[in-house]
Amino acid sequence: MAWILMLAVVGLVVHPENCGQPTTAEVNEAAGEAVSWFGANIAGDGTFVYRYDRAVGETLGGYNDVRHAGVLLSLYQAESAGIEGAAAIADRGLAYVDEHLQPTPIGIAFGRGSIARSGSVGLLAAALDERRSALDTDDRDALLLELGRTLTAVVEPDGSVGASIDTKTGSTSGRSPFFTGEVLWALARLHLTFPDRDFDETALRVYRYLIEDRDRVESPWPPVSDHWGAYALETMSRWPNADNLRLGPDLELDGTATSDWLRRQLNLFGLQVRYESQRHGGLTRFTRGTVALPAGVGTLGEGIGNHLQFLNRFPEVAADIDIDALNDRARCVAHLLVQRQTSASQAREHRAPLRSQGAWFREDVTQMDDQQHALSALLLLKDWMPK
Repeated sequence: MAWILMLAVVGLVVHPENCGQPTTAEVNEAAGEAVSWFGANIAGDGTFVYRYDRAVGETLGGYNDVRHAGVLLSLYQAESAGIEGAAAIADRGLAYVDEHLQPTPIGIAFGRGSIARSGSVGLLAAALDERRSALDTDDRDALLLELGRTLTAVVEPDGSVGASIDTKTGSTSGRSPFFTGEVLWALARLHLTFPDRDFDETALRVYRYLIEDRDRVESPWPPVSDHWGAYALETMSRWPNADNLRLGPDLELDGTATSDWLRRQLNLFGLQVRYESQRHGGLTRFTRGTVALPAGVGTLGEGIGNHLQFLNRFPEVAADIDIDALNDRARCVAHLLVQRQTSASQAREHRAPLRSQGAWFREDVTQMDDQQHALSALLLLKDWMPK
């Protein structure tokens, strides 16, 4: 009986949701601080501080090309959202990209060594396409089209995506729970930018695989709450004649498959936000664990933000979804990100304050993708905040 009483107390007392409603101004300020962190933590070769421990005041080394491309994407998104200077920082980061573009038999790849990742190619294409829009320039179009050729080549006939590219032979191998959505989103964006290059045909093959087969074939565990797939669906909803998202006479896909996948995804996002919002110290460290990686929290906001945009455009796809509850989840993620960001006064309590101010940490360690995903999420979610 004592254990039952204790569990009841734990469930009722230590598991309230820590969800608030930050204003648009607060979200914008947090996004601006994240951009400033990147500006203060970029080296002359275009790399960013990858991993940093504020408790000892030391960088921890390592680097990841997929995440580098993702950081550039988030910065160009920030420029598109009106945060001046974000693109200038990202353009400095292109110096690293230019040094590590590799010709392969299937097209240009981005990465070091004999193996490149299709995810780095996909996110670089998305970043450069965002740059094209943010700066109204076509100076990288030739590279964009080359990257599109590579992305088309890594897609198998069934729509699955090869994760690794052998830069000498051009052969692909392996699968990734995230690269499928990244490649799909890049192809979807390229179709909007270059509608006469047939990128839609390959994108639709990946789309069908993603929503119908990926979880069954690849059996990821735990199931993937796919923020990159959410980006892709939102982008595809802006295609001309996108109201049915069909795949052609041989690969027809009706709206039911889209809405079923969307519901599964929203259930995953909603559950993860609820769980994360219950992590706020004290006994919850024993019952809910420590807080998630900031990058993980950011991806929840990216997924929900993109799905909200999609549903605003096509509400009939999932008419029975509780939009008010989804809006609450969006505001909760924004609240967690605003609340957990390191302020200027908190940064001064640690060595090298510029390594900390505007960043998100878990147990005194941050990684550059923590800022990337948090920044992208805030930019997507700000429209759902109180003014």
